[in-house]
Amino acid sequence: MEYVPAAMLWLLTLVRIPTARDKERASVLRATFFAALACTLFIPAVYNSADPLLGGRNHIGLVLVIAIMASFWQFHTATVLAAVSNQGRRRRHLVRGRVAIAVAGTCVVAGFSASHVDVTNQNLPLAYGNQPGMQLFLWMGSAFIIWVCADAALTCLRFLPRMKSGTFKSGFGCFGAGCAFMALALGNRLTLGMLEESPGHSSPLLGALNWSFTIFETLAVLLVSIGLMLPRFRESPELLRRNLRSRWLLVLLTPVWRHSSTERKYLLRNRWTPLLDPVTGHTTAHLHRRVIEIRDCQLRGMTLLPRDRVLVNRAEQLLQGH
Repeated sequence: MEYVPAAMLWLLTLVRIPTARDKERASVLRATFFAALACTLFIPAVYNSADPLLGGRNHIGLVLVIAIMASFWQFHTATVLAAVSNQGRRRRHLVRGRVAIAVAGTCVVAGFSASHVDVTNQNLPLAYGNQPGMQLFLWMGSAFIIWVCADAALTCLRFLPRMKSGTFKSGFGCFGAGCAFMALALGNRLTLGMLEESPGHSSPLLGALNWSFTIFETLAVLLVSIGLMLPRFRESPELLRRNLRSRWLLVLLTPVWRHSSTERKYLLRNRWTPLLDPVTGHTTAHLHRRVIEIRDCQLRGMTLLPRDRVLVNRAEQLLQGH
């Protein structure tokens, strides 16, 4: 079960790579990347293998928590950019998020630095929760994430009535529900930590909390991932098919394009972006440029292999709308 959230988030990160240059949507990509990194590090096998690389004193736990906080900060930013249209209100919300991450992050680092956590343990707050520094580490990190989840959920609920698109409504609803489940998961973890410190704790209750945490975390990640994916399906099937064909042709045409740019030095050979064109935005424009450059070299004497001619013809037909 612990591999499901990490796999889902890495898939979502790959799907959103084309938005990397979009200022309005890049925050979601950054959020899913940090969340995927945190979920991967939280897997016991990964945690125990990676911690010795950083000195074996649970520094990987600090990296994990900072990655989680960075992820939720970016989710907060994305929610504000999507839901708040008034520039003044938007700026205030974004500043509030920056101040919150700065204060919480400083407290988390200070709390970790003041703690003695010499033995690698994935459940860092539970294993060393009796230390004042670790309590600061735990409570400030959890408080920040719960605040982001509550704020994002409320923003989504306020924004839902104004939405006309069914896919956007469903997406924002799933995202808000996912934030609520993540808040429940963190509340679960905090309750578990307090009960383990209590001398009269109940073993069945601890077992139930441990079991339900995994369920809450998985549901939160799945709902947030579905919520972020749904709005992307508003495009018609034909546009989606055309987009996928353009990206695939960019990949297939890369070898002949590289050959043409090597043969003819006047091309923009210093560009490194063509290798990333298949996974970035403006796919049709990149494909059009690539076809023109290949045809230009062909007119100047470069011979195309039969397979390359077929690919160039297919790209031209796609660009013409066939």
